[in-house]
Amino acid sequence: MRLGGWTRLGIVISVLYGALVGVIAYEGRPRLENMQSAWFSDAAEAIAKAISKRDGKEVSPYRVREAVLEKHASENVAWLEKVEASPSEQQRLFSSEVSQVNVRHRALIAKLPDRQREHWLLALVWWVGGTLFLFVTGWTVRWVFRGFRRDK
Repeated sequence: MRLGGWTRLGIVISVLYGALVGVIAYEGRPRLENMQSAWFSDAAEAIAKAISKRDGKEVSPYRVREAVLEKHASENVAWLEKVEASPSEQQRLFSSEVSQVNVRHRALIAKLPDRQREHWLLALVWWVGGTLFLFVTGWTVRWVFRGFRRDK
């Protein structure tokens, strides 16, 4: 089977488009580190709300994150687990709120492999759909131009 110039060009464009979709999908993939950071951010909001309620003045989640933040997201999650399991006297104020946040985020992390699989399947659908669109558009344009040609 011989490939014409337009078909070869379509293949090259499809491969380049596939590389672009792959890079975008790789950068935007669901990651455990991002989920752990979101977990800690949600917990910081709950802690700030509990402290604000107790003290009667506004405490921002940023200040809570700044006071508690560790180097790695996994260390922050471990601290939240500790607050839930065995809170200190000061941590009892917000341990129930942290416990609710922990339950919600554990469920989200349990679904991570499914979310990752769906993400990569969606990227594949984008690539296949874009490639099919390119080839169908090319064949349609060719068909229309053939209709306007005069026979020799």
